[in-house]
Amino acid sequence: MSLLTVALLVLATINFTPALDGWRMLRAADDPAALTDAQLDKSLTPARFSEELDAALVSRDEDLAASFIELGAERGFAPSAAQNERLEELRAGAGGKVLEEFAQGFVHGNRDSGAAFAGALAGDLTGYGDARDLWNEAAKLARGEKADELVIGLAATGLVLSAAAWSSVGAVLPARGGLTLVKTAQKTGRLTRPLASALARTAARAIDREALTAGLAAAVKLDLAASRAAAARVVRPGALATFRALGEDAAVLYRQAGARGANQVLALAEDGAQVRKAARLAAVKGGKTRAILATLGRSALGLGALAVTAANAIFASLAGLLGLAMLAQRLGFWLGRRLRFS
Repeated sequence: MSLLTVALLVLATINFTPALDGWRMLRAADDPAALTDAQLDKSLTPARFSEELDAALVSRDEDLAASFIELGAERGFAPSAAQNERLEELRAGAGGKVLEEFAQGFVHGNRDSGAAFAGALAGDLTGYGDARDLWNEAAKLARGEKADELVIGLAATGLVLSAAAWSSVGAVLPARGGLTLVKTAQKTGRLTRPLASALARTAARAIDREALTAGLAAAVKLDLAASRAAAARVVRPGALATFRALGEDAAVLYRQAGARGANQVLALAEDGAQVRKAARLAAVKGGKTRAILATLGRSALGLGALAVTAANAIFASLAGLLGLAMLAQRLGFWLGRRLRFS
């Protein structure tokens, strides 16, 4: 019986701390900020912080390095003097590329810096960017190639929202900007396959083929007025609402984490719900969001496999405690009989 007691005590003790951590994560499952805090308590050590900051500096990602410094300040980690000096050097050399990146974003719409996103958004707001993308998809069809229905759906929705942005004094501008981010991520292959597939299915069901033909014909001529008129009919209202909600979530990510932070999320999220969770996380964590995503990866967007690990730790701890309780009960019965007959 003593060996059994020791085994049960070991089982309960070993799993007690993981069980508490698991319980904390399960309780925070619907609160992205609390969930990431629980995970960072275990994942982000001083050594890990320094390694991640060094990696950001080596890759010349000024925004990510600044994000790690902000996250480190929250958790009591400080960069070294050498790391601070390297970050200042990055900042000093960043200004010269702004105009070039803006122009590249306006013309091509497939860059991920803040300046390039501003250029891509400027192009989309004028209608040029979305008409260009519809024209490119029309050219694919003319060559007998498969067109990207998601790009078509996003470009058509973008034309509608651009017109609404001008008439509503910018009320739908955040959603318009967010869709530019999503469209750019799709064109450059950054969207995860599950997210791209889900959005493509939505677009395929929602596209009005006759209106699409008219819109593509107008896009080929770069007739923005006709493109906007046709775009209003290309995507059915239900899908417009879906794409607009996605654009609004992406806009929150851009405001809080920048263009690269939004692209990080789109490269991790597997459905719209995870994009929404990331937007909620960014709304709380602000500039620290990119560092959190770099540290935790997809687990920052939901428990996933961690839920199984957490549940197993809780059940193992409960099993040990239950075994000890049953053992204590049997010991009580045994002592009771001995005392009765002594």
